[in-house]
Amino acid sequence: MEDMNKIVYVVDDDEIFHFIITKMLRQQSDQLTVTSFLCAEEALEKLSSGPQSQLPALIILDMNMQRMNGWDFIEAYRGLKSTLKNTIPIIMCSSSVDVRDMQKVQHTPELMAYITKPLDKNKLKVIEEYL
Repeated sequence: MEDMNKIVYVVDDDEIFHFIITKMLRQQSDQLTVTSFLCAEEALEKLSSGPQSQLPALIILDMNMQRMNGWDFIEAYRGLKSTLKNTIPIIMCSSSVDVRDMQKVQHTPELMAYITKPLDKNKLKVIEEYL
């Protein structure tokens, strides 16, 4: 990881997951700012209205959330990404081990990876590759 401070958006409706992933990422680097969103709409709002200088280096996205799920978020992000100064890699993180979900991820260019919960050190390495 580079020395400059990087922002990571965690979009997940599970507060315990936010606590765990924030703790794990901070152990890897004190140069990370983890911004938590309990719903996808809030993250999209921040992406579309926040300053371009504060775009995240990475988005960690839950697949199954209330109201707007991870796939809905990606659809909305597609409409937004042309207004952003750079493309933001997205890693989908879910407890689903459904083969259809994994195949859908492979056909979604915005998604760099799919990791399953619970997190462990190997899955954290996948996240670190994109920071």
